[in-house]
Amino acid sequence: MKRQHKKERKRAAIMQAATALFSECDYHLAHMDDVAARAHVGKGTLYRYFPTKDELYFATVLDAWDHIHSELVEGVGADDPPAENLYRMTARVLTFFWPRRHFIALLRDSMENPEWRGRREVVVRLVENELRREPAARALAPADLRIAVELFLGMYRAALLYRDDASRPEILARQIVTLFLEGMHGFGAHAETTPPDRPRIGSTNAVDGD
Repeated sequence: MKRQHKKERKRAAIMQAATALFSECDYHLAHMDDVAARAHVGKGTLYRYFPTKDELYFATVLDAWDHIHSELVEGVGADDPPAENLYRMTARVLTFFWPRRHFIALLRDSMENPEWRGRREVVVRLVENELRREPAARALAPADLRIAVELFLGMYRAALLYRDDASRPEILARQIVTLFLEGMHGFGAHAETTPPDRPRIGSTNAVDGD
């Protein structure tokens, strides 16, 4: 049992070191030697846990998606309005990534990995279920709702990458949710008042010349 706990602690130390390194520099500039040094393990030990840098990278990415999911779940109150849930969900994710802001940019680079897609889809569905409770979402077709979720999650990435030193997670979270929901309500109002013969925003028939 003690040996198992020691292995788990060592693996966790490696993952933490790798996440920090991948957060600071481009993947191609990150070296396994640097990970080993940060984790205070020998290179042989590192390669026993992760035989290649690709395997280590994907392990850190999957771990990050698991953390995102956990933070989102913790932010949901069953009886609370969707706006408040979305705010808490957003604030928790931003807080988690605040010290590792550049790592979030790596989360979009693994679309071909089935495990990556599966972990990400769980997160997308969680946000989608919450947005579906928002009255403005009734104006959206299922495909448009999925796009709305992707745009909402994209705002996380933008806020983390382009924040300044004066920014705070809770303030940015409120701005993100306010901007997004106001946009949703505006779209809903547009959809309700647009004449039937006028192309809806996002329709392919809205292209000039069609």
